[in-house]
Amino acid sequence: MNNNIHKKNQWQSDPFVRRVVFFILIMGVLFFFGCAVDSVPIYIKDGKEYGKTHQAFRNRWWNYYERGLSFAEGAFYTEAVTDMKLAIDQRAKDQRMARTYGMHFTDYFPHRELGVIYYHTRKLETAKKELDLSLSQFPSAKARFYLDRVRKAIIERQGKTVSPPSLTLDFKTNEVWTRADPVIISGIAKDENYVSEITIRGKPLFSEGSQKQIAFRETLLLSQGRHEIEVRVRNLPGMTTTQKVIVRTDREGPTITIEKLQTEQEGAQAEVTMTGSVYDSAGVSELSINGQPVMIQTKAEVFFTKKLLTEKNELEFTVQDRLGNQTRARIPLARPQASQTPAPVIFASVTSDMDSSFFASLFAPGDTAPPNIKLKGWTDTQTVFLKKIYLEGKISDAGKIVTLSVNQTPVLRREGQYVFFGHLAELSQGENDILIRATDEAGNTAEKKISVIRKVPKAFQVEERMSLTVLPFEQSGDISDFSVSFQDTLINALVGQNRFKVIERDKLDVILQEQKLSRTKLISRDSALKLGKLIAARSVITGNIIETRSGIEIVARIVDTETSEILSSVDVYDEVKDLAALRTLSEGMAVKIHRDFPLLDGMVIRQKGDHIFIDLGGDMIRMQRRFIVYDEKPIQHPVTGKVLGADNVIKGHARITQVMPELSKAEILDGMQIKPMDKVIAE
Repeated sequence: MNNNIHKKNQWQSDPFVRRVVFFILIMGVLFFFGCAVDSVPIYIKDGKEYGKTHQAFRNRWWNYYERGLSFAEGAFYTEAVTDMKLAIDQRAKDQRMARTYGMHFTDYFPHRELGVIYYHTRKLETAKKELDLSLSQFPSAKARFYLDRVRKAIIERQGKTVSPPSLTLDFKTNEVWTRADPVIISGIAKDENYVSEITIRGKPLFSEGSQKQIAFRETLLLSQGRHEIEVRVRNLPGMTTTQKVIVRTDREGPTITIEKLQTEQEGAQAEVTMTGSVYDSAGVSELSINGQPVMIQTKAEVFFTKKLLTEKNELEFTVQDRLGNQTRARIPLARPQASQTPAPVIFASVTSDMDSSFFASLFAPGDTAPPNIKLKGWTDTQTVFLKKIYLEGKISDAGKIVTLSVNQTPVLRREGQYVFFGHLAELSQGENDILIRATDEAGNTAEKKISVIRKVPKAFQVEERMSLTVLPFEQSGDISDFSVSFQDTLINALVGQNRFKVIERDKLDVILQEQKLSRTKLISRDSALKLGKLIAARSVITGNIIETRSGIEIVARIVDTETSEILSSVDVYDEVKDLAALRTLSEGMAVKIHRDFPLLDGMVIRQKGDHIFIDLGGDMIRMQRRFIVYDEKPIQHPVTGKVLGADNVIKGHARITQVMPELSKAEILDGMQIKPMDKVIAE
């Protein structure tokens, strides 16, 4: 007993022995737990490790989701499916910017990614189910892209004969005459194998994924004349149907030509004999002289010979084409002095002011006087607030007018002493020169030039619209110059839309240098908002570029620099990753941003304190959107009385705070004396 106590005391007092025993115990524990826990496998393909997370793995849904994405990127699909399902067990729904912990967020789409995995492993029906579920929870471009891929693969697997899609246009005939501006092209495309694309004049219409039936409606800005419009529909298997329709736009009144005009005095009345024609490509439908209808058949060119007695001092012509376009013309009748022998006289003035040079030319030995050109209601220099103006011209000559053009566009149909025409001129912003040129049969030429200055009313100017800038996108996956390139192409696409006041990259670079900021710091939301305020941008566009083995997804967020609220979030996706695809993605994103911020206009219907109510509501408008409030007044020429459009004065700005089915409530941000009947337009 004493010996044992002595040995125990010796073990406790010997440091070396204690260290050895402790080491053996620790190794035993490690060996035990090492045997109890399976070793974590390492997944490597092509020299790259997969199944990794950036932070410690704590068995949370975002850990499983991130690791599942990594497995899927390496094509370790079994492991990826397991992790996605474990993530779904903790958080069931797909969501953009799901909160993980604290103020950390991540895009979370486990059902979508399962659908992509099942597509790659050819489990098509299961893939379709997961993608449909993802779209019902939170729509995304990537889910739509792969749902179309799945649908196409299912159709190919079925091996059935595929027919072209059906296309029905709302036009009743294949050739249409219209005076509408703009022209509406509408119809329905159907296919049991899904309509994947509709193009009009080669331009794809916006569509969120394929559908079995798509009703479309597109506005086209068509100039005067003939236009061949091709509408093409494609289904998912690639079969196409094409229809062509000829649209003839006519917004000009008929051209009146008076070839010969004679008069004889019969007491208090004048007997007038005239020969002439009326031409309009749409077809002349009505003709009256001094209020008396002339019986005609509706056709492109109508010839008439008319004799009438009148006590009036002028002849008044009113003609109309079958679309409703009109031309009115007046020819003053210069009555001969009373004499014993009345002689026929030809009249040669087209306005109430008789042209002395014209009458002098009647008795001159040769015709040396040029044609007389008059424009109704236009001075030599005119400022307008219109995109288009309508010119009503009156040309007269002692002989015959043989050529007539407006800005080198011929408008003469028949030679004659009098020609009355209408011409629709499209204006660019700024100064526009319009030249009318006429030549008579003697070779005399006359020219009349007017300068029309087009101004854009203040509230409609791009400078007054929502100012925004595009910042570098955060990139994950294969790091490349794609982010900077995409920033530039998106800026170009937005500028081309003429919808926003886009602050371009050159100004950004100057501010970055002044503030000593790097582009990488702009990925931070706080830095992005700070820069947006420095450059006076109301919104900044930032986001993420996720580049994977199979494609590229780009997500953009439009953030209000004043409130820090996300106004909109849009995304695009494609499998191709080259420069052409980059342009397509940026243009597609610009279209989506534009659609989220339509240029709506309406009216103030009530003002109450610091709030107004406007007549826009329902799906048309969204919360936090800003509007310009303005007062509009028509502009009329003080001498001619011609309406030259309408100018406006900005009275203030307002932000939407409540949206109702038929109207919206907005907080007045600045301005004063806003009242009902004032107009509003989206900033």
